[in-house]
Amino acid sequence: MKHRFLSAVVLAGAAACSTSRFAAAVDAAPPAAAAKPPVVPAAVGDRAGVKKYLVEVLDSVQKATGDLKVAGTEYADLVAKAGGTPAAAAKADPQRVADLVRRMRDAYQRIDSYGYEYVEGIVAGVPALMKYDVELDSGVPAAKSTIQDQVPPIVIHAGPLTIDKEGSLNNYLIEPTVFGTNPRFTSGQAVLPGLGDKPVGLPNPQLVVALADYAIGGYGRLRKDADAWQPTDADCFHIMANMTPTLADYFEEWKESKKFGSAAGGRFVAVSRVSDMRGIMTSTQLAWQAVRTGVRAKDAPLADSVSLGYAQVLKFIDTVDAREQKKPLNVETIDALGTQAKERADKLTVQAGQAAALVGVNVDAK
Repeated sequence: MKHRFLSAVVLAGAAACSTSRFAAAVDAAPPAAAAKPPVVPAAVGDRAGVKKYLVEVLDSVQKATGDLKVAGTEYADLVAKAGGTPAAAAKADPQRVADLVRRMRDAYQRIDSYGYEYVEGIVAGVPALMKYDVELDSGVPAAKSTIQDQVPPIVIHAGPLTIDKEGSLNNYLIEPTVFGTNPRFTSGQAVLPGLGDKPVGLPNPQLVVALADYAIGGYGRLRKDADAWQPTDADCFHIMANMTPTLADYFEEWKESKKFGSAAGGRFVAVSRVSDMRGIMTSTQLAWQAVRTGVRAKDAPLADSVSLGYAQVLKFIDTVDAREQKKPLNVETIDALGTQAKERADKLTVQAGQAAALVGVNVDAK
């Protein structure tokens, strides 16, 4: 996702990919049972509560990076024993390969879908931490970047394969590898038990291990800086100002994955982007809760309106999710919902800017 950073004028003024041949098989794969969203506090009373939530989620993400390394190493060992190719391993022991692929996918979901996405609002919104968002989640490949895009400087060597500035770790690298949606990151295909009746891309074993190593290091650095972070009111308002308006971007990426089976680079197949919307808006709402009392002391109606706005945004996301679960939504409907989401988010962003100004915070400073 590209994060948009708003100017003071906006805040104060009233406001193909590869149509992957693997996509059908990914869609048919059942979700990993162990992966689930983190426990989100009903409310945080202060800035310390925001930091506590961030650190706890990152601890679980770090555990998941280790689990990815373990599963990836077992997979690489199995492939080596089978003669060096994932296809040979899948032929010799399809159930074992299927189990390992599920474990790798589960680890990815706990790293990103039900891990990082639930703190991205904080990481990407705080000036001291936002560099990690580009590296781990939102950065785009250099080859397709524009002057406004941010490219993560990730270089990974995995046997004869070299990845050089090809996008963020989570979405452009790990996800399409373990879900087999980018042929460049896979080594053959196979039909695997419990993963649908069509061939799935088999992860490149050396790449999985190399990506796990990078994830362990990258999230370790983020966890260290998160522990050192001393949140301020300005940080919380930065989170609200920078991340609230990104809600509409998720609908565009959801639409892309609907049209092609995955978004550019094989992304956004692990879970629906609706889940990611919920994660980022949840952490953004927590930032508001940390500064709400100070704003309410100066303008109770405005504070109550902002609180209601975040509650309504999350309810809107839940409603969209319920509709999708009942009957998959088409592209035209997603477009209409995206327009509604933008209207809600833009109004809330303006109010967040007004709330920041009330307590003397300049949300334009990054």
